[in-house]
Amino acid sequence: MSEQSYRSAGTLLAQLASGETTSVALVNHYFSRMAQFNKPLNAVVQQHYALALEAAARADRERLEGRARGVLHGLPCTVKESFDVQGWLTTSGAHYLKDNRATQDAPSIARLRAAGAILMGKTNVPMMTADWQTYNDLYGTTHNLWDRQRSPGGSSGGAAVAVAADFTPVEFGSDLFGSLRIPAHYTGVYAHRCSLGLMSVRGHVPGGGPQATDEPDLSTAGPMARSAADLRLMMRALSTFWVEPPRIPDFSRYQAKANYRVCTWFSAPHHEIDQQIAQRFQSFIDKLRAQPGVEVDDAMPADIDPDALFDIAVKLSGRLVSTALNGRQRLTAGLAALGFRLVGKLADVPEGITSYYQGMLKDSGEQRNTDKLRHEYSRVIETLFARYDVFVDTCQPGAGVCAHAAAGA
Repeated sequence: MSEQSYRSAGTLLAQLASGETTSVALVNHYFSRMAQFNKPLNAVVQQHYALALEAAARADRERLEGRARGVLHGLPCTVKESFDVQGWLTTSGAHYLKDNRATQDAPSIARLRAAGAILMGKTNVPMMTADWQTYNDLYGTTHNLWDRQRSPGGSSGGAAVAVAADFTPVEFGSDLFGSLRIPAHYTGVYAHRCSLGLMSVRGHVPGGGPQATDEPDLSTAGPMARSAADLRLMMRALSTFWVEPPRIPDFSRYQAKANYRVCTWFSAPHHEIDQQIAQRFQSFIDKLRAQPGVEVDDAMPADIDPDALFDIAVKLSGRLVSTALNGRQRLTAGLAALGFRLVGKLADVPEGITSYYQGMLKDSGEQRNTDKLRHEYSRVIETLFARYDVFVDTCQPGAGVCAHAAAGA
């Protein structure tokens, strides 16, 4: 492995500032890694070498002239395929969007550029970003770099593999239902689903266009990197409230807390986790419990029903995906919801499938009921956040990393 590989974003920015390296050299390094290793992994599905090299040369000139644009000046990166980048395709893996070329940057992509980042390409997603694996008919399957028989998760699976394989130091993705967190968990990198509204998700498919006046419901954007320090760097560069804000936090001022309460929740009926993972988490909790001033509660409070929360989240996920469907596709979703409801009485249907398709429908009564339950649970969860400082939980129930379901899936 080259000594140039796997450097953190913070290290790269320091080397750029000191003149130890250049943006052109970094772009060439990452495209060289993609040429060597990307094909069997299928992580970066759009590569724009000429554009990246041009932007890198411009960034190097600006630095020499004392005109650095922001905290990410000259840093190469990739972005999730579902975000609009002017002149690039945004398909979200759907055939009916195969010729959809963005006419302008999504707001968060524009902010990424304004901070000085250099866009190298786009990473793979499942169709409509609506799965916990990463396969679609347009780009194919993304494989976990640690074991190509296994999935990197989804929907930011291409992003996670690109970061873990050092095709990019950082990545920008989205998360509605684990789309950043699950792939990071599967590939051994770091990701952050930020607070709603802190980073714009407009200009994302599915969701609102770049000129939309409101943010897509429940979905957030966020960074992915190989260290928590690089996540903080990305948050500092990109954070600004796009909806009516509370006060924007100053991340640099946060200090370690001497006394705090921790809530742990490793397992629940229908949500059991692998025993080896449970043992690792328990070892971590035992170390926490031994720290002075730390109080640990071992179970989620009884007023939280994980099955009800899952059902609400799946319906809201289906609602968001429906924003990218035409009338015929929405009718198909309605028939699917009816079919799964009927079949479910006779055979096992994967948990959440019926609710997902129900969420795609424009049934105002169903949507009002879902919103009512959502707000009720929001109040319950707000009381938990007031009670505890830290929540420690597994990313998913079951085993640590899932195998591909089938060939091409």
